[in-house]
Amino acid sequence: MLLVAVAIAYVLLPRYFYLEADALVQGELVPVTPIYRAKLARLLVKCNDQVKPRQTLAIVSNFLVQADYDEQYAEAKERLVLARIALDEGVSQARALEEAAHQKYLAAQLDADRKGSLFAAYDHSYRAGAVGRVEWQSVRQEWLAAVATARGLRAGWRDAQERLKRVVIDERSRINANQENTNRIGALSQRVSAEPLKAPVGGIIVECNNLRPDNVIDPGTPLFDIFDPQRAYILAFFDPSAVDRLRVGQKAEITVKGIARTLDGRVIGIYPNLTKLPEQMTRFFWEHVQWSEYRPVRIAFTNLPESVREQLGYDSQSRVRIQIRSRQAVPGHLFSFLSHP
Repeated sequence: MLLVAVAIAYVLLPRYFYLEADALVQGELVPVTPIYRAKLARLLVKCNDQVKPRQTLAIVSNFLVQADYDEQYAEAKERLVLARIALDEGVSQARALEEAAHQKYLAAQLDADRKGSLFAAYDHSYRAGAVGRVEWQSVRQEWLAAVATARGLRAGWRDAQERLKRVVIDERSRINANQENTNRIGALSQRVSAEPLKAPVGGIIVECNNLRPDNVIDPGTPLFDIFDPQRAYILAFFDPSAVDRLRVGQKAEITVKGIARTLDGRVIGIYPNLTKLPEQMTRFFWEHVQWSEYRPVRIAFTNLPESVREQLGYDSQSRVRIQIRSRQAVPGHLFSFLSHP
């Protein structure tokens, strides 16, 4: 009888003092997703890879915006070609006008020089008394008129030169503006065609969605999630009957598979809804949802060293133990408990 009592006590006393449940290491997962509808060009990481903050995880293409930019780029290039044609035509026309004005000025200047030489001869003859004043006056007027005409054509030639300079400057400015706009649109098209998708935080890649290059991703749809150990917590699955003995703030002892030491925790949330046991934790047929349901309880780590936190793996199986009675209560209740289990 004593041996039977000891065996029963060995099995049942821990349940008297503690509530125990299987659990998983979970975390506030950080999704990696484009902010627009994009096409996946290249995946640079895979599931379970360790990544650093701002690390490039994938290359995506905003193909809708890129198509619009490509159309704008083609139009900009066409405008640039037309601007260069206009420059050639405008400069050629202005240069032809400048050359015509120059030739007219040269002809007028030659005419003025010729008439100036003629007037000099008449003036010499007039002073010698060989030519009358009327004839001298007529030659002089022709010479002065030719000089005035040459001066006017010289001013016109200078105006034509200035117009040629302005045409060249204006057309080149227009070409430079078009070139800059074309380059800008081309750069935008290139950027959206291969835009890096970076990790917002460091951690481990989990929840991969088996995407392939050329898959189209809608905004808000994550390519994968990042498990950051700094956001890790424990999700324990208790029998619904045990929840009445649980309280927010209770201390918990946590053992995580792969970590030798026992970790400290504290209950921070008791979920109201019943749920099935996760597939990786379902070991026996009676744990399936058609026979059993569980109440999830969220437990935060307390005083967890960073060296241990870095060892936490997402979905790692663990065990939680929460003390519900003090050991000092044994003498007064032990016999009653063993008699009425």
